[in-house]
Amino acid sequence: MPGPTIVCVSANPAMDRRLRMESLAVGEINRATSAQGLAGGKAAHVAMATLAFGANPAWLGFLGGVIGQECARQMEALGIRVVAIPTKSGTRVNLEMIDGAGRVTEILEPGAGPTAEERDEFLQKCVRGLREDWKQNAVLVISGSLPAGLGPDFYVELIEAARTAGAKVFVDTSGEALRASANAHPDFVKVNRAEAATLVGRQLATIEEVARAAGEIVERGVQSVAITLGREGLIWMERKAGPVWKARPPHMDVISAVGSGDATLGGFAHAAVEGIAGEEAMRLAAACGAANCVADAPGRIELATVRALLTQIEVQRLTF
Repeated sequence: MPGPTIVCVSANPAMDRRLRMESLAVGEINRATSAQGLAGGKAAHVAMATLAFGANPAWLGFLGGVIGQECARQMEALGIRVVAIPTKSGTRVNLEMIDGAGRVTEILEPGAGPTAEERDEFLQKCVRGLREDWKQNAVLVISGSLPAGLGPDFYVELIEAARTAGAKVFVDTSGEALRASANAHPDFVKVNRAEAATLVGRQLATIEEVARAAGEIVERGVQSVAITLGREGLIWMERKAGPVWKARPPHMDVISAVGSGDATLGGFAHAAVEGIAGEEAMRLAAACGAANCVADAPGRIELATVRALLTQIEVQRLTF
């Protein structure tokens, strides 16, 4: 089997429990009408999304206990190559509760920290894969939060290792990990409006303000940045000299938006591997995010849905 071209790094994976219920009452007993346990975490969703295009992704993550084993089993069953770093601590469980009105409530566990030895093994396996196993010109996607005990330097080390190996690096995280990663000059950063506002130090109320923030982030050394805006779509500054694109999805009856940003990132990663750029790349990434809103589970988008949405995505080139 050829080496993967998209490698998804999951420092804080999870088992996502999706519960459906008629209503959610705080402080009361709530009974679910159905429950699903799905391997998850942002990087897992990215890897799943790329499968829609026939990709051969790898998923590298800390995995512990019975929950970690089940996550690995599910990912492998989908056809994703799993590179597991076993941990003494068990893998976390997140809750996604969907009520009868379609409202989604999430409860995310923090994730137990790996030991120093487990941390070193993770870095060693990633570096070894980049140098020896994974296909040249791979895209390393660093996606999700850091578990307790891991500092932002962990992502910085991964970025530097990927750069040395000639791989492109895409990043989607938050907080100090985002700031440190952005300062390490990755090829691509995906953030939401709030995360972009944190990076530039001010609120972003209008599309023009979001676009200008994207420009500032690129000026600091990030090669390309996309800012997701929920139902408003997303803004993408393709490179330092521009152009700046805006995409807006059609109105849809959404099942759940959980994982839509991850599916969008998967679309951008696929576009990078295939050499797709400009409006075509923007339309593809936005269609992936929209397809996730009607998928059976986060990240599990279908190619037919993506293709159907491509012509419905409104794309424009912004000028200021």
